Amino acid sequence: MPSAVPVTNRRGVLAGGAALAALGVVVSACGESPPKPPAAEDLLGPLDEARRDSSLAGAAAAAVGNPPQIAAALTVVATQRAAHARALATEIARAAGKLTSSSSETTTSPSPADAAAPPPPAPPLSDVVDSLRTSAESASRLVATSSGYRAGLLGSITASCTAAYQVALVPAGPTP
Repeated sequence: MPSAVPVTNRRGVLAGGAALAALGVVVSACGESPPKPPAAEDLLGPLDEARRDSSLAGAAAAAVGNPPQIAAALTVVATQRAAHARALATEIARAAGKLTSSSSETTTSPSPADAAAPPPPAPPLSDVVDSLRTSAESASRLVATSSGYRAGLLGSITASCTAAYQVALVPAGPTP
């Protein structure tokens, strides 16, 4: 007695494969909701820290009595932290949907009363180092909860701050 073997043709296999592919696309599209964009408020702390660090490092760089290599390193730190502040502000604006083609920073001009007041004393190097350490730790905590560009930005900030206070701002002492 001959057994009946079902005959499948090429058209049937292709039609079945196409149907399965379409079903897979429909199921995956219906199964997940779009990911929620991360909150921009998480970056406000690092933004404030970057601005504070830039200001502290700039004021310390202008202080008289720092060795030239430390003053130069402080100037670089101030510039880098200002760049971090701009990048964070841009990311906050992008996440909030308010990104424009040109970012602007508001600057205030000193009032005549401010010009007559003596400038505040320059912060000691230890204040700049402590502030950078705090900023690095803060950004490091946020890296763990971020992804994509934001995680890379925060990781870069962490590395930059850590390198600044552990390497660049270490006064050269006597070597044994």
